[in-house]
Amino acid sequence: MKTITLLLITTILVVICKADYLEYRKVHLVDQTPPLSNGNVNYLFRGNEPKISVDGKDQFAYDELINCMVNNSLSLGVKFPPQFYLVDIKLIYNHTSELPDIDLEKTYFEANPSIGEFNTNITMGDWSDPHFIPSFERVRWATNLTDWQKDDLPARMELYRNILYTEMDVPLVLYIHCECGCDRTGEVFASYVMKYLGWSFKKAIDWDYQIAGRYILPQHQFAANWYCYWLYFVEKMDIDCSS
Repeated sequence: MKTITLLLITTILVVICKADYLEYRKVHLVDQTPPLSNGNVNYLFRGNEPKISVDGKDQFAYDELINCMVNNSLSLGVKFPPQFYLVDIKLIYNHTSELPDIDLEKTYFEANPSIGEFNTNITMGDWSDPHFIPSFERVRWATNLTDWQKDDLPARMELYRNILYTEMDVPLVLYIHCECGCDRTGEVFASYVMKYLGWSFKKAIDWDYQIAGRYILPQHQFAANWYCYWLYFVEKMDIDCSS
């Protein structure tokens, strides 16, 4: 049974790690700062792999990505800044199939350091459903989340928030994505909107579904759900974590 389970997990990861190309519908402005002390406003976007194919060869889709950001911002009544610094963070499983896309982004920013930077964050999700855990155990697991959760969503949210509020000479645009812009991205942004926008767990997951066109993988739903319980039990937020 253990062998079958491991095979299933491996198969899921290989399928999800397949190469995806930039999709306009998945690029969304999620949050923006108020004017900072230097007068700049910074922006947070979610999306999928910023890549296009030109004559059968994959290229980093910088211009196409910015066009998506500009158009999505305008649809929300927000004017995208003409000059900015792009922080591109790719959420990875650390699987070998992702290496070509990681190299594509890394190489682009190494060649163009003045326009931005690239980093990766391993994002695996959790394999335990908090609603299958007895309620007294759920409280203990949730309050000790930072001790056991591999993605450490409390620390991750603080990291992204600190980046978003970084003051620079020009506005900062933070773009966080995975390959599909669905599962790992769904986990991270469900967590973000619960923490900083006050959404319920269900509202956050339904939003992920609308963007992805399907429900995100269970392990990423579970991770965001555990983080919801962290917010409820540890940070004392009035938040609904029911699924």
